[in-house]
Amino acid sequence: ALKKYSSILFDVHLMISPVHKYIETYSEAGADIITIHPEATDDLESSISKIRELKKKVGVSLNPETKIDIILNNLDQIDLVLVMSVNPGFGGQKFMPEVLTKIKELKKIQEEKKLNFDIEIDGGINFDNSRTVIEAGANILVSGTTIFKSNNGDIKKNIELLKSK
Repeated sequence: ALKKYSSILFDVHLMISPVHKYIETYSEAGADIITIHPEATDDLESSISKIRELKKKVGVSLNPETKIDIILNNLDQIDLVLVMSVNPGFGGQKFMPEVLTKIKELKKIQEEKKLNFDIEIDGGINFDNSRTVIEAGANILVSGTTIFKSNNGDIKKNIELLKSK
């Protein structure tokens, strides 16, 4: 319903299984980027192709325990790799620093193979770790609790603080 009133990108992170049968529905609803988990589809290549056929950007999310190997053969078809730095499920969890290795590895692969995909991170992102994840290679940061609850919920201030760290 919001899509017709906005020119911003709608980035949809689908944490549902099986995901494949819902891709078209979210595309029709106005999603510009559709991010899926490899574990939520029987055929990752088919799901990536479906998103591409619908002229949407492809995102693939990696849970903290998911290895990069699962997407290596598909990186040239992926527009965004979302690295989860908490186990999906609820907000307010503590950042898992061990995922920094995964971000660095993705950045290295991206540079070596001259690939063009965003590296997004989601989970426990705050004023103390935002600079570290950017330095590791992430170029998109997702922050919920810090944005909405810090500084008495001053969203604008919290976004500016994250950008300045």
